[in-house]
Amino acid sequence: MEYPTSMEVENCLKGVASEIGDTTDSPFRVDAVAQYGGKPPLYTVVIRSAEKEPIRRKLAQMLNRKFSLGGTSFALDAREALAILQYQKERTR
Repeated sequence: MEYPTSMEVENCLKGVASEIGDTTDSPFRVDAVAQYGGKPPLYTVVIRSAEKEPIRRKLAQMLNRKFSLGGTSFALDAREALAILQYQKERTR
């Protein structure tokens, strides 16, 4: 199975941030972390935007999960990364 690159995930997250009004040039940093044994990658995400809470709320809604209050970094599994890409595709239609 083909998994998204860290840049693809980062660009989609940037689209989500701009959707809620964030104007930061680079609101996220995303790195893909390979796993052994043929497992899908994990994506580490750092929120760089000054206004983190609206972004956390939007992502919690999109991914149907909670994020730590005040947290600035988190990990996405491959399924969640694909869901973010799918969300952006639907938004751009």
